[in-house]
Amino acid sequence: MDDPGLWRYRPNAPAPGTLLGPIADIPVGAAREYRFGRGRSTFSMFVVHIPDGGVRAYLNLCPHYSLPLNHAPDEFMQSGAILCSQHFALFRADTGACFSGACEGRSLTAIPVGVSGQGLLTIAD
Repeated sequence: MDDPGLWRYRPNAPAPGTLLGPIADIPVGAAREYRFGRGRSTFSMFVVHIPDGGVRAYLNLCPHYSLPLNHAPDEFMQSGAILCSQHFALFRADTGACFSGACEGRSLTAIPVGVSGQGLLTIAD
């Protein structure tokens, strides 16, 4: 299994405590992309506002072929699951585990996030 903290060593990875914005900006059942840096070294992640009210964040890279999951901004979800628009793999929103498609049995790389009492999303430790 990969080290869950390896995402921190990618170029332009946000530091713990980095403010992402209000959770209210992400509708329940939807996701929002956050990008840090530019060009080839851009760090891309997304946050899913899951129906139980929680949030999960993942690196925006499919474990099958290391390509971004989305083709259009903030377009990650299909029928409650995360969709890889490259190869149509489906991932559970709450765990990041692939349950259908080319990378079945693998998972998205999770990024710890938290929501403050004021409803603000941040990168967690």
